[in-house]
Amino acid sequence: MTASRRQFIRVLGGGAVIAAAGGLGLTRCDLMPEEAIAAWQDPFGAEVEPRRRALGAALLAPNPHNMQPWIADLRQEGVITFLADRTRLLPATDPYSRQIVIGCGAFLELLRMAAAEMGYRAETRLFPDGAWTDEAVGETPLARVTFAADPAIARDPLFAHVLRRRSNRNVYEARHVEARKAEAIAAASAEAGTRFGWTGGDAHLSDRIRDLARRAWAAEVGYDESYYESVRVYRLTATEIAAHRDGLSLHGPLIWWLNATGIFTREKALSGNKFLRDQALANVTAQIDASPSFGWIITPQNDRPMQIAAGRAYVRANLAATGAGVALCPLSQILEEFPAMQALQREFKETLGVEPAHTVQMLFRMGYATEAPPSPRRRLGDIVLA
Repeated sequence: MTASRRQFIRVLGGGAVIAAAGGLGLTRCDLMPEEAIAAWQDPFGAEVEPRRRALGAALLAPNPHNMQPWIADLRQEGVITFLADRTRLLPATDPYSRQIVIGCGAFLELLRMAAAEMGYRAETRLFPDGAWTDEAVGETPLARVTFAADPAIARDPLFAHVLRRRSNRNVYEARHVEARKAEAIAAASAEAGTRFGWTGGDAHLSDRIRDLARRAWAAEVGYDESYYESVRVYRLTATEIAAHRDGLSLHGPLIWWLNATGIFTREKALSGNKFLRDQALANVTAQIDASPSFGWIITPQNDRPMQIAAGRAYVRANLAATGAGVALCPLSQILEEFPAMQALQREFKETLGVEPAHTVQMLFRMGYATEAPPSPRRRLGDIVLA
């Protein structure tokens, strides 16, 4: 069957490219590789040793750019020495590794929950060899976690939602999240030093945040260093996804066709191709425009323990939202610390009424959407030193 490029590709919805591939018989082409998402079916697998079993669940934590920047050293009996993988940092969009540490906080929270499920207390000591400076991120352990058997330890009910938790990037319905659900999510996310906020039914505040988020996304895409940092971790087609099992996954009939014909390749995107850059801008702008509500997490300080606490709080909010049928998705661009974003950050904090010394650690979309697919995860052996 023949079809012109015009029949195959249409530009709709603010300029985002969408496939019209059904008539070409390609709807089953370039599916997400099953092995890349196997952890979402059974994170424990055949593992028997408690630390390894808990790590299998912790691997499902949300993290920036899906870089999964985690190393778990198991060479000491009964202990996990947890490090950040310095080869997986994001120096352009996250120059102080604040977002990386937040992702590590989410990892530690899932690790704690998984240990409790098995009757173990995960006794966590943060930065046992001293806190990192901005110049020495990842040079020493982020945490040392000791597993202690405790049959009486309370199980966390949020753990029941781990396998269904997603960062849902779909278009959201227009209706706002009900106050009772948002309040339950806030209560579940409570972590010492963190504060949960949300737009509620304040349409004016939601409009202001949408405008700021659009401008922030345009700033990230328009700034070469931050845009190309994302392009370098594009995983284009199922073949690349299976090989890497991390980064930003792009697959399906349209992506396969564009990649096969040379229209959309990493090399072309890194060359500054305007069409591809415009499509990146349009894609997330469409998500922002279809966001009825927003939530955020604030801390009074911006030190490493507070960043970890924010990660713990966010993953708990995400799990509680999953249980309530509410979609969440991080919207981190306006919180990035590179110079081009600073003026927008000040405007954003003023919009929320945040005290100058406090830090908005997380901003996220909240709403209702169709279920999102899971994102790839690396093999447990890829992060373990044993």
